[in-house]
Amino acid sequence: MNTPIRVAVIGAGMAGQAHAFGFRNAMMAVSSKLSVELDTIADPNLPLAESVAARYGFKQATGDIDALLERDDIDAISVALPNFLHAEVLPKVLASGKHVFAEKPIGRTVEESSSLQALAEKTDAVTGVGFSFRRLPGLAALAQAIADGRLGDVHTVRGWYYADYAADPAGALSWRYSQEQSGGGALLDIGSHAIDAVQFVAGQITGVANATLKTVISERPKPAAGAIGHGASTSTETGPVTNDDIALLSVEFASGAVGQIELSRIAQGVPNALGVEVFGTEGHAAFDSIAAGEFSIFETGLTDSAYNGPRRVFTGPEHPYFKDVAAMPGGGVGTGYAEAFTAEIQEFVRCIQEGAEMDTDFAEATAMMRVVGAALESSKTGQAVAIEHAREAATV
Repeated sequence: MNTPIRVAVIGAGMAGQAHAFGFRNAMMAVSSKLSVELDTIADPNLPLAESVAARYGFKQATGDIDALLERDDIDAISVALPNFLHAEVLPKVLASGKHVFAEKPIGRTVEESSSLQALAEKTDAVTGVGFSFRRLPGLAALAQAIADGRLGDVHTVRGWYYADYAADPAGALSWRYSQEQSGGGALLDIGSHAIDAVQFVAGQITGVANATLKTVISERPKPAAGAIGHGASTSTETGPVTNDDIALLSVEFASGAVGQIELSRIAQGVPNALGVEVFGTEGHAAFDSIAAGEFSIFETGLTDSAYNGPRRVFTGPEHPYFKDVAAMPGGGVGTGYAEAFTAEIQEFVRCIQEGAEMDTDFAEATAMMRVVGAALESSKTGQAVAIEHAREAATV
């Protein structure tokens, strides 16, 4: 048995709780032996940190993040804070020499992300970013099918992320609705996942041909004291929304393929759905997280034309991540978004134990952010924007 990796989570909000869930379930992996010791939940809101620590089985809670970083007995730290705090907190966490897993996005701009990438590349510790949808077995299987050439040459890609967390105009004016604090509305908050998923499946995006950003709900009530999450506000004072509710992108890929990415945080009746659809010269495939335990694929020439058509494939032990996260080791059991958090934390812990690099490193976060930056520029200028090589050397 490996020596347990003692972990702490900075941030007790929704994303921090998802990371805590992942650490709590990390040791269910069967493909490799993982050992984790749940130590501390840290958040300036100490009562919240204490409740999260109790819920997920962490030993203690603290409101003092700096004191946590000074502890020599903490091996790895997960950071899940509002976007505007990452530029302040992540440099200190990286400087501590501990292994770091950060929620996306690591920065609000290309410059912030690139700077943090440069710091991460100077450390010998394992550093990774939480692009959790990559860990869903169905999406990972779709990506593998394309990498194996089962669809031929990819020419058309469609990605989407629809959510309804902002559909209620009474939803509190949190930092998510401030361009300065967030770096982007739907374009970055949920678009970061969709953009990464599309690049994971179809390769590097090299240009944004067009981007349309639209704000539908222009004012919201300011949050009541102590409010967290997406809930309605009891405040009667309102403030302006300064970022987008909807983002529509037309993109180009290094392979020559073209695509569209559709994003909305006000999609009534669709609570949380990320999807990717890909067409190639030899078939097509599609995945939608609202039905996360399956994907569809069509391949030309498998049978005679009278019976060949898209096949609905249920995920099982033959697909990536499944056997390490599913409650039972059989096909059709199904996995969902919760299991994706377990899988990404398992990969982080596995990389620490093996001294390996994560595939979702800080460079991948910057690659995603370059697409966001190009979309913001294109929406302002009305012009196509080329994207420099996504994994070029970062600069401080």
